[in-house]
Amino acid sequence: MFQSGHWAAALINSIEREGGEIEDGIEFLKVLASWVKKLPAESGGRYAAGNSAAGSSAAQKLEKLIRDGITKNNEALSPGQESALRTFLLMVQKNAIRSIEQVIEKTKKLLDKKNGVIAVSVEYALPIGDNGSRIKEEIKKRSAAVRVDLTEHYNPDLIGGYRLRIDDEIIDASVRSQLRRLSDHLTMRSY
Repeated sequence: MFQSGHWAAALINSIEREGGEIEDGIEFLKVLASWVKKLPAESGGRYAAGNSAAGSSAAQKLEKLIRDGITKNNEALSPGQESALRTFLLMVQKNAIRSIEQVIEKTKKLLDKKNGVIAVSVEYALPIGDNGSRIKEEIKKRSAAVRVDLTEHYNPDLIGGYRLRIDDEIIDASVRSQLRRLSDHLTMRSY
């Protein structure tokens, strides 16, 4: 089973060991992931689609293409980009490149956790307006987070109230869930 968390942690450790910026590595990994998907099959593009014939030769071809392109543009890789490139090539070699998006997402989550950033998704039935900033402040107070990134989603099925998702935890303060609980309670009392 593919362990995106292991790959992400190894990438972060590699970048830190090299003295690079993790955000720089993540951005370069995104570029590499989008780039390899556009390559023709004979250049290694088929490996992004999950072909099981990946390996050392594909990684070597891709490394040559990437390094030639960088040299041609008179650029140099930062330590974060170099670590991202090595991770990318290892994923091609180990036939794990089809999971690159998972590694990128997990790396972002680990970086956010390290930096005290909490990602919160809020679903609402009515516009939350100023309540968004109050929600952020309350979460910051309760969690000691440095920053709260709030993503808002309109969901008319909630009828009223809101539903928060913080990592794997869901806080459901919607009218719909309250009505469901009331219905369940009344159904149980009727027996």
